[in-house]
Amino acid sequence: MVKRAKGGANSQLRLGGARETDHAMTCDALAAELIATCIAVLQTYGLKRSRLLSLSRTAVHQPSKKRTSSGVLATAYRLSDLIARWGDDPAYLDATGKPAILKINGGGTDFAALAREYFPRLSIRDVLALGCETKALERVGKERVARLNDCVVFTGNSLLILANTVQTIRRYLSTASFNRKRRAVSSLDSGRTDRTSSYSVFEDDVAEYQRFMRLQISDLTEMSTRWLSRRPKNIANRGKRRRQVGVHAFLFVE
Repeated sequence: MVKRAKGGANSQLRLGGARETDHAMTCDALAAELIATCIAVLQTYGLKRSRLLSLSRTAVHQPSKKRTSSGVLATAYRLSDLIARWGDDPAYLDATGKPAILKINGGGTDFAALAREYFPRLSIRDVLALGCETKALERVGKERVARLNDCVVFTGNSLLILANTVQTIRRYLSTASFNRKRRAVSSLDSGRTDRTSSYSVFEDDVAEYQRFMRLQISDLTEMSTRWLSRRPKNIANRGKRRRQVGVHAFLFVE
C-alpha cells in the first residue's frame, strides 16, 4: 500500500472526489499493473518468472546505482556519432553533398580514419561488422563502404533493444515524476513536454500510419540532435553541472 498523509476521516483528494483510501487502492492496482507489464515483457527475453522475482527482491532491498544500459549502448552511440560526422563533414561528402562512398583503407579521408577516431580500441573489421549489423553501413565490394542510414538500427538485437528500453522507461518515469509535482503543472511552460496521440483505427490503416509518421519522427529527432550537438562545450561562467536532455519518440501499436 502507498503511504498516506494524515488528513482525518473525511479527508478527500482532488482527483474525482475520491476518498484517500480509494486513491491508495487505485495506486496499488496501477503499480501492480506496471510491474506485471514489465515482467511479461522481460519473460519474452527468456527470463524465467522465478529469476525475475529474485531480481525484483534484489532491486528493492539492494538497489544499485550502476547503469548497465549505458555501457551496453555506449558503442551504439559512438557509431551514431560516426555516421553523423560522415553526413555533416564536407571531407566525407561527394560532389552532390551526400555522404560519399569511402575506401575502407586508402589514406586521407577513408573509413579507417573515421573508425580510429571513434573506436580507437576496436579493429576496423569489428567496426564494419557492427555498422553492417545495425544497418548503419553497407559494404560496397571488398574495398569500399557506404553509409546506409542516418541512424543506428537496433531491430533484431535483443541486448541493444532491452538496454534502450531500460533508458526509455527511466526517462519517461523521470518526466512523469517531474510533471506530477504541483510546481510543474501550474502552466504548460513549466512542465517537461509529454504529449500522446492515439486513436483506434482499422488494421489496414496501421502500415500507412507508420509510413506517414516515420519520417516525421526521424526529422524531429534529427532536429533535436543537431540543436544539441551545436551547443557550446566550454563557456566561462556557465554552470559546471551537465544534464542529459533530449527527446525520445516512438510509434506504438496495441
